Amino acid sequence: MDAAEREARLTLAQQLRESADHSSEQALRDSLSRSYYSIFHVGCALLGKGFGDHKQFLRDLKSKVGDALGRKVEELQNLRIQADYEFDAVRNRYGGEFAEFRRKARDVLKLGEEAYLELRSLLDEESRHEGNG
Repeated sequence: MDAAEREARLTLAQQLRESADHSSEQALRDSLSRSYYSIFHVGCALLGKGFGDHKQFLRDLKSKVGDALGRKVEELQNLRIQADYEFDAVRNRYGGEFAEFRRKARDVLKLGEEAYLELRSLLDEESRHEGNG
């Protein structure tokens, strides 16, 4: 194997590793967006309506589920906005420290998973009550 092939293989290996463990900036940004939208859609189902205004969605959701769960959704919403619209967020918000962005993203993704499960549980509970009512 010549040096060029070796380098190409190592570059590909690094990209595959980042994709596999969601550690590339692109993969984390994509995960943040998808996590938020999973919550947005289950939240719309819980609220019984769709929203074009995400701030209004958050206000209505907080009034239904309370501040603790609402804050989780809000934190994910804020980082999703950074991920989707701020191409230079790592440089501007994290001082160029990708490791810090990765840590924050992973923490917020965990909150997103918790929020999704809590909202889904509330929706399922509400559906059971409607079925018995």
